Amino acid sequence: MKKLILIILLIFSSLYADDTFNISDNSLKVLHDAGVEINQEQKKNINLIVKKYMPYIKQLLLEIKDIESKLNNEYKKTDVNLNIIKKLLFEKKTKEADFDYIIMSCDLDILELFSNDDIKRIKYYIIFKK
Repeated sequence: MKKLILIILLIFSSLYADDTFNISDNSLKVLHDAGVEINQEQKKNINLIVKKYMPYIKQLLLEIKDIESKLNNEYKKTDVNLNIIKKLLFEKKTKEADFDYIIMSCDLDILELFSNDDIKRIKYYIIFKK
């Protein structure tokens, strides 16, 4: 399942900036390599799904980055407060769990676009071919 998340992250990384959400053919190469053909309608639906989740993903990534910045600032202090570090670490783990949940939700929504045979091919490719 982690490899599936990586595939989705590859799809996310190919998105154009800001509000223009288009997935390049390179991002879908993994699906093609798995023997799954994607028609224009599916590609359009994948774009819509990614667009739906992108604001949440961006927000969580910003929040995680902010927490990491706070952690770094706390580490730089001469009198490090371990309670603050502990609190920030728990916040970061919570945000990372939320991020994983959003990515998994997006993955599942995208998988609904494919037939059971296509999903089997994707899983087989991820597990055995990579």
